[in-house]
Amino acid sequence: MPHISVKLYPGRSQEMKENLAHKLQECLASESGCWSNDDISVSFEEIGPEGFEETVKNAMKPEEMILTSKFVH
Repeated sequence: MPHISVKLYPGRSQEMKENLAHKLQECLASESGCWSNDDISVSFEEIGPEGFEETVKNAMKPEEMILTSKFVH
């Protein structure tokens, strides 16, 4: 089943991460039309600003990137 991996700066509360995870599940389930929220897992990895760009670039192949941020070109 689908898994969403979110890399972000440290400092977000557990409650904020849980709310975001539920919203991501709802969005993917709604847009796909074939998965329920319970089918979708979400994880968060906190990365400091000094290593963020390099960590994200190294974690993904260029062909896997659909949308990129200003930090990752």
